[in-house]
Amino acid sequence: MSQPILRLIFVFLFSFYPLAVSAVPFGTYDPRSIAMGGAGVASGNSANAVFFNPSLLAQYTSRKHRARNSNYVFPVVSLSVSKVAEGIADLADNNPEQVLSSSIATYNASPNQATAEGVLTASRNLQNDLEPVANESVFFDGMVGMVIGIGDRREGGAFVISRRFVGDGLADQTAADKQLLADYIEGLDFVVSGGTSGAPHPELFDVNGNLLDQTNSLTSTATGRGLLLTELGIAMSWGVELFRNKIDVGFTPKFVQGTTYEYNGALGNSQLGTTERKENEDWQFTMDVGMSKALSDKLKLGLVVKNLVPLDFSTKSGGNIKIQPQLRAGAAYRSAKWGYWALDVDMLENKSVGGGDNTQYLSLGGEWLVKAWALRAGYKQNLVGRGDFSKGIFTAGTGYRFASVSFDIAYVDSGPERAASLQMSRRF
Repeated sequence: MSQPILRLIFVFLFSFYPLAVSAVPFGTYDPRSIAMGGAGVASGNSANAVFFNPSLLAQYTSRKHRARNSNYVFPVVSLSVSKVAEGIADLADNNPEQVLSSSIATYNASPNQATAEGVLTASRNLQNDLEPVANESVFFDGMVGMVIGIGDRREGGAFVISRRFVGDGLADQTAADKQLLADYIEGLDFVVSGGTSGAPHPELFDVNGNLLDQTNSLTSTATGRGLLLTELGIAMSWGVELFRNKIDVGFTPKFVQGTTYEYNGALGNSQLGTTERKENEDWQFTMDVGMSKALSDKLKLGLVVKNLVPLDFSTKSGGNIKIQPQLRAGAAYRSAKWGYWALDVDMLENKSVGGGDNTQYLSLGGEWLVKAWALRAGYKQNLVGRGDFSKGIFTAGTGYRFASVSFDIAYVDSGPERAASLQMSRRF
């Protein structure tokens, strides 16, 4: 491709392309970038450049057959979930609504202090289970894939095949449910204590003195949407001269097929939930476009637009999930004394898939090489998060190289997120 054509393409992409929002997070999949806080737009290598910025495949200063700049990666696996999701999963397993209903039936069959205490305990347990997840967002993002990345001087390429499931939602506890549980607790505490504590709630009992079972009237819900994506992509990159400056540019044409999921259910009762699935059989075409510039031997800048051609997936209920272009910028600094540092920032706010929190991450990470080991740590912040999702997240990981084979892992248990990733790769 001639340099004048490349110039026209990049002037168009980065000067005039509309800043739209997308419906999925930018996505961080490999253990190196996850451990470094999610940064990679200027700091990626041939093993993960296809995920972040394809232009980085042409960043190398020596030929591939001399420096073995290329990587075969399989598998690369990552999983990230919100801690709130664990609470909702526990709710589904424990089914506290049914426990409360059964305790009410037991009390009505034999009203005494012990059975009243059973209702009181069940009411408190349901309240305690709902409080940590009430009105909180949940998310899930997992990926498994294979990468062949060929890094070279002034040119490079990569192939990727992956499957990613991303979704989010909201756990909504209504004010009416919260009040009903408070009334049950006060009313049964009054019964158990013989009137010394709590408060009488005659509206909870019928004319015969039986405790009314109102668990079927609870209206708290858990809703969410998800998207399973299968992706095939081939990345290409070159070193070019743009406006009398040498830069690296890269393109990743890719084909994507998606299946959508919708969930609606009672928050505390897994038996009252339904999942709808719709496979979008047609493959859709899109493209990632990136550029990077080495300002010196130590400092590099990067910019990428992912999913340049918008993607649209229909849902079973007649709605759709859209993936609009995503724009991220990054910088990387390498120092023999201080290690390798990377900074990324989402230039756009990425909308949620299913009503959860939007995302716009600022990511900072470092990597230090100690003989055959790579030690990594990082931090990321959702600039548009609410509640727990506004908290900073600390990340960490390590890698070990034996001859031409590398093993990398990352782990996150900070703020609202739990994440883990592993990868095995071989240089060639």
